[in-house]
Amino acid sequence: MSRRADAFFQQYDREGLAFMRAQRSSPMRDHRRAFRAQVTIPLRGKTVLDAGCGYGHDLPFYAKRGACVYGTDPSKAMIDLARQQCPECADRLSVQPIQKTAFPNRFFDLVTSIYALHNAPDLQPAFREMHRILKPGGLFIYLVQHPLFVFQRKTHQAYHRKETVTFTIPDMQPPCTIRQPAHTFSDYFTPFVLDRFELLAFAEGREAVPMWFLAKLRKR
Repeated sequence: MSRRADAFFQQYDREGLAFMRAQRSSPMRDHRRAFRAQVTIPLRGKTVLDAGCGYGHDLPFYAKRGACVYGTDPSKAMIDLARQQCPECADRLSVQPIQKTAFPNRFFDLVTSIYALHNAPDLQPAFREMHRILKPGGLFIYLVQHPLFVFQRKTHQAYHRKETVTFTIPDMQPPCTIRQPAHTFSDYFTPFVLDRFELLAFAEGREAVPMWFLAKLRKR
């Protein structure tokens, strides 16, 4: 992982416990309800990866439905917390970036990612890696910060300009400040993505300026 990419994940090594406490003190937010509504396949016997699993909030959701659950995150502090959150899958949690993993080709039935993919400064290695580790017909469901939400926080009001943005998540107590690279929709829906995946579903947050969007892709 590049130094630039590593810088975005160091914030979670430093603030991982505070981030977990703040998120768990908040009510279940609409983005997670919308995301889980897209997990429509039976999970019993399926091999599932939570890519960028953070402190492991969603790991029990998959494990309780009979999946063999794996989790990765570039932050060691987050993986340590995730092992406490889901002891039954602790041996299958590892410190790995989303852009390059050690998993075999065509290994997973489902890969999920919530508020993690957008931390990669260059998204294309991440999409290529997800395509590599998914089985034919496997699903990749991801949720990220909405480009319009991120655009409003740019210092330079230029949509396509590469920039790091900083913002505070107000409904987490105490509020958490996050840094991440800015992306456009065209970064998420490149010719590679549209050629190698089928788009099954797309949804956006209901805020005045949407905070998030999700996409459900199937490997061709």
